[in-house]
Amino acid sequence: MKKIFLIIICMFLATSVFAQNNDAEIKSIQNYIQSTSQNEWFDPINKPGTTATGTTYDLSYYVLSNNNIFSIIYTVFDKYTLQKVFYYKNNELIACIIEETDANNVNKLLRYADYFFKDGQLINTADENKEIPSATIYQEGIQKLKEVDFN
Repeated sequence: MKKIFLIIICMFLATSVFAQNNDAEIKSIQNYIQSTSQNEWFDPINKPGTTATGTTYDLSYYVLSNNNIFSIIYTVFDKYTLQKVFYYKNNELIACIIEETDANNVNKLLRYADYFFKDGQLINTADENKEIPSATIYQEGIQKLKEVDFN
């Protein structure tokens, strides 16, 4: 009985420490995004286009002075506007914010997710939105980074 009780306590402590580490990682990522946004000078590069289904989109990316990508904003305009903002640090995806709104009422938020990544792993697992899987978003963020063209 003592062994079971001790195991339960150890599992609780391990979970608590893991959650605190995740909170610290998320705050660190948020601080990086905020300070970089405030302290860097960006000249956005915009590339509008059309999807295979005829829907228009805009791809904008922001380059740091060291020629690394800071963020990519991918917005699809249709009946619903879907915007994905990917954030990178040293060419590694660290965060993504996804918002889907009604095109006729931008204040009407239909879907939302924010994901934070470290070494390719989702660190805010409790915030997983089943409609917007983090693994898919991570792969899309990596693909968008590969598609960026500085010319």
